[in-house]
Amino acid sequence: MRQILTAQISTDGKETSVESGVSLRRPVLHFLNPLSNAFAGSERRTINYLALLSSRSNLTLWAEKEPHRELAGLPFHRLDPVGGILPQGGTLVLVGIYVDRIHWLERARPDRLIIVYNTPALVRLRELLDFASRAGLPRPELVFPSETHRASTGLPGFVDWGLFDFETFKPTQRIRDSGRFTVGRMSRDENIKHHPQDIRLYRRLAKRGVRVRLMGASVFRERLQDCEAIEFLDTGQVAASAFLNGLDAFVYRVHPMWSEPSGRVVVEAMACELPVVVGRGGGYCELIEHGVNGFLFDTHAEAEEYVEELRRDPILARRVGRAARATVLGRFGQAHADRVGDFFLRRPS
Repeated sequence: MRQILTAQISTDGKETSVESGVSLRRPVLHFLNPLSNAFAGSERRTINYLALLSSRSNLTLWAEKEPHRELAGLPFHRLDPVGGILPQGGTLVLVGIYVDRIHWLERARPDRLIIVYNTPALVRLRELLDFASRAGLPRPELVFPSETHRASTGLPGFVDWGLFDFETFKPTQRIRDSGRFTVGRMSRDENIKHHPQDIRLYRRLAKRGVRVRLMGASVFRERLQDCEAIEFLDTGQVAASAFLNGLDAFVYRVHPMWSEPSGRVVVEAMACELPVVVGRGGGYCELIEHGVNGFLFDTHAEAEEYVEELRRDPILARRVGRAARATVLGRFGQAHADRVGDFFLRRPS
């Protein structure tokens, strides 16, 4: 007969389970993130880690400052190195390399140190790695949001694209705007998230009679205000899934000075069975088989051509969109979530 597990709280506050005299202690995890932007990839990644791991560990979320107002309801601890309020022991995970002051890391004395390197800031990463070595901290384990981003560093590490809610991001009945073909994109509202030549692309698409919806692109609003076919929405003005399901195709590329580590929004668009037309160069390119589950372009003229092809051929658009969702479901389904969970919950060696 299966023996019953008895839960108890040890003197250090950590839950243990006792079976036949053997103590099985839940892993202690500390996740640190700025929580300063409710729509940024690092914050969304952190929230998803919280959802995945909380039931299987003693997990504490930390931030150096007060979170964004839309994240204020999250259970977090305010980091205060001066006052001695710090993570202690366990596995410490820096989600992003945003920590302002790093010397407190030595006082935290983690048993395992993980750095999620999801921004192109290699100099800052090397500073963290050098400090960890000098301070005698555990050798940092690196997590990368794509193989492309990992290769850019020349360093070994665990590749995790992140966790995705495929029940929220799924195809629904699209609401047509008087039969007009609609393309769009969404992102954080920052210059680095937009390619300067996209102004030309949006103008040319509008001239062809294509409706263009842009969420998080106020940097272009003034220069495109004369185009009635182009609609601007503030970041987060509508739910991301609802925005995507109002489109017929998704277009995306970023500023040439920015190397997109993965491109979470591209995965979400693909999950909604949207054919994606994306610029070459980002980590998301690993997912795209050109002409099969999406389109890759180098110039705005190529992007315009692919959008026009999709508009002329609804059967092609549906086929590419279905292949797109099948791709991301296959790559980032339950097996992926299990692999990620096992990585973070692994005991220090």
